Amino acid sequence: MLWFPGLLGLALLLVWTAGCSRTAVPKSELSRSAPVGDLSGMILDRGIEQNLVSPLGEPVAGLLGTPDLLQPRSPEYELFSDPGNSIRPFEAVYFDFDQFNLSPQERGKVIELAGFLAENRDARLLIEGFCDWKGTPAYNKSLGERRANTVMQYLVELGADPRRIDTLSIGDEAAIPQALENQTRLDRRAEFVIYKGN
Repeated sequence: MLWFPGLLGLALLLVWTAGCSRTAVPKSELSRSAPVGDLSGMILDRGIEQNLVSPLGEPVAGLLGTPDLLQPRSPEYELFSDPGNSIRPFEAVYFDFDQFNLSPQERGKVIELAGFLAENRDARLLIEGFCDWKGTPAYNKSLGERRANTVMQYLVELGADPRRIDTLSIGDEAAIPQALENQTRLDRRAEFVIYKGN
């Protein structure tokens, strides 16, 4: 009679495992490897097949047929001569807590930036306004916008073309939450991104 509970347990285990449904894994139409006969568009022997076709059936042109994109650019180009390049060569301008006015110490940085814009007529400027974590996100977004606009207005007063300047408020999105004063001081700033424009 000792074998009866063991036999009953084994039967229940078999019924339970047989009763579990199995989910069929759907087959993807995409495969990780190309069929053996279809090697068009594959990179072979470090060369690129030139007759690449997009999913719409049109030839793929552009980047894949160009020389190595990682090669250094010609020295005659300035860093921002490529529309894809942007640079941040200027120091950020810092603001006091809950302020958007430029202090006399920070105005020198903006004067230097205005000189660069005057010498480089094809340069465009994006001014990003930042805030620390104190205050509501909506308030900080507004304060970041006022900081960026203050710098833009001072640049225009110095002779910069306002059509070449854009502003963007980052607000407190990049601020360190619950940071101490030495970090929040650095969060209250405007940064400058230079890129090529029209």
